[in-house]
Amino acid sequence: MHALLCANAPFSDSAAALLLEVAQSADLLVGVDGGARTLSRYSLLPHLVTGDGDSLSEQECQALRAAGVQLVPTPDQDYTDLDKALAYVIAEHGATELTVFGATGGRLDHSYSVFSTLLKHGKHTRVQLIDETARYEAIQGQWHCTGPELVGRTLSLLAFGRVEGVTTTGLRWPLTDDWLAPGHRDGTLNQVVESTITVQVGSGELIVMLHHL
Repeated sequence: MHALLCANAPFSDSAAALLLEVAQSADLLVGVDGGARTLSRYSLLPHLVTGDGDSLSEQECQALRAAGVQLVPTPDQDYTDLDKALAYVIAEHGATELTVFGATGGRLDHSYSVFSTLLKHGKHTRVQLIDETARYEAIQGQWHCTGPELVGRTLSLLAFGRVEGVTTTGLRWPLTDDWLAPGHRDGTLNQVVESTITVQVGSGELIVMLHHL
């Protein structure tokens, strides 16, 4: 089951076009607190809205209820709204694929928290983040992507700690059983040269960032 979640970060028109495209095939639309307002802006009615409720007015909540939207409050402040939303959709709706919009941009500490959440839930379920620049996905074992439109795009590998056994294909500067680590060896700004890309990881936490251009 494919769930689309929309959080409350700044949203561009280019990201909106991608949001509308993905929404056509999603089984479940979820507004993460104020992300419900973003969905409404693009004429998308969420099936449910979840969060601590600090970004929506009571009037907005009443309008959502009147439209048949399920509101699921998650007041626990030990976790972010996005973290709680992903956990809820996986546990209660059996989501096996999740696509998140409106989660990046703005403050660096916020983006760091979002990537931490991606790594946490990406260990067990396929979770993608999409913004106006790229799509991001945590790699467990092996990742691949295919399509003639990929050639010429930029791909970066973002290591969170030391990552061993990194092997890539389809890139201008391939890696073979190599390692990456922040502050020591980066895997950013590579170029796609083939229509199929693969990234294999032996151990460690790695996020692939595939630019739209």
